[in-house]
Amino acid sequence: MIRKLKKIIKGFTLVEILVILVIIGSASIFSVIQIPVQLQKAKDAVRKSNLDSMKKAIDEFYQDSNCYPQTIPACKNALVLGSLVIKDNLPCDPKTSLSYTYVPEISECPKWFQLYANLEYTNDRIIDKIGCRFGCGPNCQFNYGVASPNQNLNPFCEAETLSDPISSLESSPTPIPEQLQYVCSPSGNCEIYANPELSGCPDVYLNDSLCQRACSERENRCHDARGKLN
Repeated sequence: MIRKLKKIIKGFTLVEILVILVIIGSASIFSVIQIPVQLQKAKDAVRKSNLDSMKKAIDEFYQDSNCYPQTIPACKNALVLGSLVIKDNLPCDPKTSLSYTYVPEISECPKWFQLYANLEYTNDRIIDKIGCRFGCGPNCQFNYGVASPNQNLNPFCEAETLSDPISSLESSPTPIPEQLQYVCSPSGNCEIYANPELSGCPDVYLNDSLCQRACSERENRCHDARGKLN
């Protein structure tokens, strides 16, 4: 076997051997670079599929009740209307295992809704196509979402964002936003925060004073109280 290998090697010039090594090295580097991207795309495909299936269920809820739900249960729970189970086991984000963010009209009978997620592969053309390159949804913190046919994804991003949110919070009281942003505080209570992103809150529960009953889990709580409403 060794003699055969030596004969094969002798059949190549030094330049040819170097070219082969360069090709093998380039292929290895390309694989290392591409694998993380493909993993991101795979998880994003799951997110898109999850939101599509949830949108279908929420639309079915509307068809049966003529209203969109005011809130939806946390992921892994069922979306129900009375005794009717519309969708069993709502999906969670494949990376964080947290619920997707549901934003309905503030009404006893909402007539529109939005549903948000964040894609990991930020070069996805869909982000620009739906107008979320600079953020969509509450605090402009999402780059992907779906909505009812009569609603856009980015009405919350029309106002100017604060250039220095920390100093602004310290210098003057923050007015209560139209959409009350409830989060799980570090102490485990469901509270209103003016800037959940500033406190590193993993999830925002708009107009839901119960925070989907998720505050008992530490992973659902904010890191600190800097973004709390004064």
